[in-house]
Amino acid sequence: MRVLKKNDAEQYRRLRLESLLKEPASFASSYEEEQSRSLDDIKDRIPENKESFIYGLFDKEILVGMIGFKREDKIKFKHKGFIWGVYIAENYRGQGYSKQMLKDTLIKAKDIPGVQQIQLTVAATNNSAKKLYESYGFNTFGYENGALYVDGFYIDEEHMALHISN
Repeated sequence: MRVLKKNDAEQYRRLRLESLLKEPASFASSYEEEQSRSLDDIKDRIPENKESFIYGLFDKEILVGMIGFKREDKIKFKHKGFIWGVYIAENYRGQGYSKQMLKDTLIKAKDIPGVQQIQLTVAATNNSAKKLYESYGFNTFGYENGALYVDGFYIDEEHMALHISN
């Protein structure tokens, strides 16, 4: 695992599109929206700072998993960050990689001065993901009915938070 850099943009784009195609109910973005983005646009979306990052899981040189973290920009929200875009390619699931990616992300996020809360959203029906997040201390603080509309169905989402102290 390592933090993605701008030169990982092609692989990141490939895995991101795969995630949106195979798990559309898990992401606010859609395949249709993302497929038209240019490689330069993708590069611009890969952060290169200490407060926002995307961890990538690689098998040899192939990107097979990802998890993003972004610290809030506004002064009144800077005590918060959020996890987004979590995805593991199907052949790599069930082997503990999601747990490792989350653990490494939380370690890095907790080292950011002033971050005291980490939030995320998860499809209410994604019990395995919720169980993983709960095992690291995340608690549900909100439930949004019909948060996403995917392929003619509404998807409910749970909003979860982990409170930490630096």
